[in-house]
Amino acid sequence: MVNWFLIMSKNWKFVKEKDQMFERAFGRDHYWHYHPESIEGAESYMVKVVVPEGDGHNFHVHPKMHEILYILKGRAEQWIEDEMQFLEAGDSVYIDADVVHATFNAGVGELEFLAILSPPNGWRAGTVDVSKELPYSGYRLKK
Repeated sequence: MVNWFLIMSKNWKFVKEKDQMFERAFGRDHYWHYHPESIEGAESYMVKVVVPEGDGHNFHVHPKMHEILYILKGRAEQWIEDEMQFLEAGDSVYIDADVVHATFNAGVGELEFLAILSPPNGWRAGTVDVSKELPYSGYRLKK
């Protein structure tokens, strides 16, 4: 019989608010709790994203990573492929790898959400912008 307790990894890390890794990218503030550069051997990463009013993260895809978004504050216009829903504090969405999605601030004030990304070996494939490609370039024009 295999003793799973002995072969399981025992990796953990506490991150205090003051110790978060900050990154300003594409007009959004990213507060990384767990990032590939900050925790070796992690199986997932987590970032708090702050999106200014009227802004967003246009249609994109993570070819090798899935993502969970959890809304902390504000109202998100969340697109998954050709489907759109409004999400508010407490709502979440799971997005599989290689699925096109976009998140826009649809409320007053800042939108804040947590993004949890996994698996770590998909990090190098990055984020691919598809916002200028059909059909994604026309979705928000229909509103």
